[in-house]
Amino acid sequence: MDYIALEQYLKGIGDQNRLRILTYLMHESLCVCELTELLDMTQPAISQHMRKLKTADIVSEEKRGRWTIWSLNVRHPQYPVLIHLLSLLPAPARTVEDLIIEGKKVMCEE
Repeated sequence: MDYIALEQYLKGIGDQNRLRILTYLMHESLCVCELTELLDMTQPAISQHMRKLKTADIVSEEKRGRWTIWSLNVRHPQYPVLIHLLSLLPAPARTVEDLIIEGKKVMCEE
């Protein structure tokens, strides 16, 4: 890793909302619609954060029809460091199971 790569990585994780997103992704892969409900943020805001995380190569995306499922990039050289840092943060307040109970779970598949 060089200075530029480390700078991009730190910029990628250097935001409270992106850290919250990463905390959720540490537990399971999610689509933007699920993150929107879990974090009580707008879809454009979540998408903007996901773009920054993708640019820093911190997350991976998988296309499923019209949906994009996001997960942590386990191949990133700093993945173990990221997992350690995220484990120091509080656990997410809500889960996908909570969305199901609340009737807000969106099926991100066609």
